[in-house]
Amino acid sequence: MQHPTSKPFRFRQFEIEQAHSAMRVGTDAVLLGAWADVGSAKRILDVGTGTGVIALICAQRNTFAVIDAVEIDPGSSEDARYNFSHSPWSERLKLHEGNFLKITVEVKFDFIISNPPYFSQSLRATNPVRSTARHDDTLPAELFMHQAATLLTKDGIIALIIPRQQLKRWLDRGLDCGFFPRRICHVFTLAHKDSTRVMLEFIQGYPGEPVMESLLIEKSPGEFSESYKLLTHEFYTKW
Repeated sequence: MQHPTSKPFRFRQFEIEQAHSAMRVGTDAVLLGAWADVGSAKRILDVGTGTGVIALICAQRNTFAVIDAVEIDPGSSEDARYNFSHSPWSERLKLHEGNFLKITVEVKFDFIISNPPYFSQSLRATNPVRSTARHDDTLPAELFMHQAATLLTKDGIIALIIPRQQLKRWLDRGLDCGFFPRRICHVFTLAHKDSTRVMLEFIQGYPGEPVMESLLIEKSPGEFSESYKLLTHEFYTKW
């Protein structure tokens, strides 16, 4: 497949073409891919893969896992398929173009990871494709969790990144399906501001109190924190 000559986003071990994608590479996806505890996973599913960046980070971090990715947008699927096939891990990556809620599998996953659409009633983008990627009309929290429960092994894990304002909603919907938080990480863009994002790991069955974490991105504008650089240094080329 010939791809347009747009300038790719270059990571240390792979590149991302994103000319057709509804959402381009962003900090949220890189953070989640770097933070999620995928080291012991054997079968990973990336829901709403977009350009494929989370799946590719998982493939870099876990050298033996088989990684499936699902994407409903045709343009994003085209980019993800190209990025997978041109990566060092093409034989372990598989793209499914279609609706996550309609997926059925014979062998269940032990890890589901997603940077899901999460805006419920906010102002919509003028581009309908971008709106689908950002708003949860077609994939609300309750349906996401119900479907994840059918696709996960008994001890399987769900990892998500969501806006802080959506935390209670996702925790409640997780509990409705028997999922409990085992890790919660608040992400702060600047030290003097409230957290803007939360990264979560869910597991079925009560694991006790969740491990509480925090991550600061910038100590001051343009000065990135050591913890952020440490988390992402295997991927970004800027440090």
